[in-house]
Amino acid sequence: MARLRIVATLAAALTAALLATPHPADGSATRTPYDQSPTWAGCPNVPTPRPGASPQHMECATLSVPRDYAHPGAGELDLAISRIPATGPGPRLGSLLVNFGGPGLPGIPELAAVAANGDLARLNERYDLVGFDPRGVGRSTPVDCGDLSGVTATDAAAQARQVARACRAHSGGLLPYVGTHNAAHDLDVIRSAVGDDRLTYLGFSYGGRLGSVYAHEFPQRTGRMVLDGVPDPTLDDVGTALAQSAAFQHALDDFAADCAARSCPIAGHTAKEVVAGIAEQGHALDGGGIATVTGQLDHEGFVQGVQNALYSKDDWSDLRDALRALRTGDGEPMMQLAYPGQMGQLSGAGMLGRAGLPPLRPGRSGAGTGPDWAVPDNYEMAKLAIDCQDTPERRTVAGVHRLDGRFSAASAVFGPSIEATLLACTGWPPGDHASREVSARTAPQALLVGTTADPATPYPGAAHMAAALGNGSRVLTYRGDGHGAYFAHSRCVRASVEAYLVDGTLPPSGAVC
Repeated sequence: MARLRIVATLAAALTAALLATPHPADGSATRTPYDQSPTWAGCPNVPTPRPGASPQHMECATLSVPRDYAHPGAGELDLAISRIPATGPGPRLGSLLVNFGGPGLPGIPELAAVAANGDLARLNERYDLVGFDPRGVGRSTPVDCGDLSGVTATDAAAQARQVARACRAHSGGLLPYVGTHNAAHDLDVIRSAVGDDRLTYLGFSYGGRLGSVYAHEFPQRTGRMVLDGVPDPTLDDVGTALAQSAAFQHALDDFAADCAARSCPIAGHTAKEVVAGIAEQGHALDGGGIATVTGQLDHEGFVQGVQNALYSKDDWSDLRDALRALRTGDGEPMMQLAYPGQMGQLSGAGMLGRAGLPPLRPGRSGAGTGPDWAVPDNYEMAKLAIDCQDTPERRTVAGVHRLDGRFSAASAVFGPSIEATLLACTGWPPGDHASREVSARTAPQALLVGTTADPATPYPGAAHMAAALGNGSRVLTYRGDGHGAYFAHSRCVRASVEAYLVDGTLPPSGAVC
């Protein structure tokens, strides 16, 4: 096994060298993805929370990258990038690439919204902020699964097979190449194109997976790196789903305790009583649900709405309002939590169950990590395609049902629905292990930020990632609720992240905010 890893590492290094080095041919150099500079221009039609929110000084460009880095001559993809030049004061430090999570979330409108809110202003003083739509997402040769109105199956596995067929029919030539391994190589092309010797990077949620794979592939080109809301690289799909189930249950307990201490629409004096009341309210929808303007709210939609609201403590007030509205037979607020922007209609197939951000809804920050804007049409299918390419396991219905007891024990409320996500990649070819290979012993230390009550990327993942990187990366603990910490109203976290990225100063071992 060790020898195979050495061979794989040498092969990856050789591929990177071949891509990075021009090769003489008839007296000229062969063009590589590193032989390009962005042609910066305006950024038309970037969706933002409100008209005019996009910074006027944001510029956009398109790079060409290999469809398959293992075979760089087998076609190219478009990679859309954006830049907000450093504002000063102080000398420019280079470019800071930012990934806001997902997978499936396009980075260009995310960066525009964050910059408009001033949330990265301190870092923008010294860095050009660089956003990008990862391959398969948004404007970067997007995954297209066509019209899914023909997806009519009701059970998760059959529905997933129908979706897989639709995606292959429309994007079959793209799907094998949208995984995180190739996306990490895209990061290196962007790094080169913006003129940096090393990658300086800020990654949230899924962005932590992408950043860690980059450090594994390109340790010598890795610079200062911050990962916030860190996925656990040591877990397979079952382990991830079980950990999420327990973490979402913990987040629900925290919400219930807070609700019980104020004017809560669910009767109860303790968190346990409120949780029981929430579960009872959901089960009451099993008999047919509530007709709303945007569709039928059933038990599945109720659970999805509650789960989405737990990504950010900022959304707890909306969840209280939705639970209160249900008492009068109004299911619309819960529908808006469950299916923002009419997304998530295929959630029964487990489309949204992997670690990362839920679909955002206009005017809110669905995960507590920054921007508020309408998610583009291909978010859900891009997320599915990337997740399936990154997941080598394929589970059977019978095999998943054997896990029923473990998921119910982890969370009676969320366990069954998160368990169903294990069937989301039914009908897709097995993915690869590359996104779980994160050892980067020769890369610089990274700063990993873990939130103690993070429901989507549970807190132990930060320590496990630090150990897996093997380079002495530092974990900063944030004692709080919600997914991600940098945008969670913690001055301590923000100051620590900015001190590292700007000055190279890591917090002390065991630091807590």
